[in-house]
Amino acid sequence: MPGTETDVETQWLTRIKVPFRDVDMMGHVNNAVYLSYMEQARGDLWDDWLGHGAYKRMPYLVGEVHIRYTAPAHLRDTIEIGTRLVAVGRRTFTLEYLFRRASDQAQLAIGTTVLVFLDLATMKSVDTPEEFRARAREAGVEA
Repeated sequence: MPGTETDVETQWLTRIKVPFRDVDMMGHVNNAVYLSYMEQARGDLWDDWLGHGAYKRMPYLVGEVHIRYTAPAHLRDTIEIGTRLVAVGRRTFTLEYLFRRASDQAQLAIGTTVLVFLDLATMKSVDTPEEFRARAREAGVEA
């Protein structure tokens, strides 16, 4: 079960133990699974930072994803995903992810997501909510 805690290098830390379903026929975590791991880390960050249910107050969607793979993860590895808020725009925010193997702290991947705030009724982007901007400033991110 993933858990979160504050980390010095990153603002949030999520741990995931690699289950069998995430491993491909080459014996390592499939590249597409990292998107799910990012989603888990983002959800943990969101709940810890803004409270459970914050998504209903401030919905967003993924506008852009980038992942650079640097080493493979394998079955039963525990992966630590350090996540931090790095930018807040007019209608967006950017998160950065650092994937490390817990046993030896080897870097596995780095990634970013650009997320867009939206109005669920119209499915159109909206300005970044002031509640989010205030929390970002508290975290030391210009907003």
